[in-house]
Amino acid sequence: MPQSDEHLFQRLQQRNTDRARATDRGIHPRRAIRPVTAKALQVAERAIGFELPELLRAIYLNVANGGFGPEYGIVGMKGGAKLDGCTLETCYQNMLTLEQENFIWRWPKRLLPVANYGCGMWSCVDCEYQKLPMVLSDPNNLDAGLDAADGRLNWGNSFWDQGLSLRTWLEGWLAEKQQPEPKWPSDSWMRKRLGFRLPK
Repeated sequence: MPQSDEHLFQRLQQRNTDRARATDRGIHPRRAIRPVTAKALQVAERAIGFELPELLRAIYLNVANGGFGPEYGIVGMKGGAKLDGCTLETCYQNMLTLEQENFIWRWPKRLLPVANYGCGMWSCVDCEYQKLPMVLSDPNNLDAGLDAADGRLNWGNSFWDQGLSLRTWLEGWLAEKQQPEPKWPSDSWMRKRLGFRLPK
């Protein structure tokens, strides 16, 4: 394990044990949640259909099974911290069923919701990329009745580039830095992850 990772985990562990500051919104139990076991992590990975990136799986194994982190915190796997009644597994699985409401709403595979921002919004790790960029999902303006270009515009506008990797997202939270203002994702991200690009 790189020394930089060990230092990050130590700082996350310290913040996790300070339950008044373990999340920005303070909704989790007074006692810190224990890390996930290797067996439980493997079960969760089978449920979502892919292996978590090394940094994220190490956080679950070394820090806690959710219940700490930005805003309402990181969601846990089964047996850990739930957010909006969901575990990591069920939240991702729920996102994959969105296209049943509108065929345009095809959730990108390996875009993993990890932290709840309230009002249905989730900060997601895009595990398709080695740098693990963070993408904010905001479904509040989605309209299942839209199709064609209007439907694609509506769906595309529900994703925001947070301008952070998983590591810088966590390091910024530990340093109590204000997160950068989210911006529209790039055309290349839209094409690769949603299958279309938005009109200029």
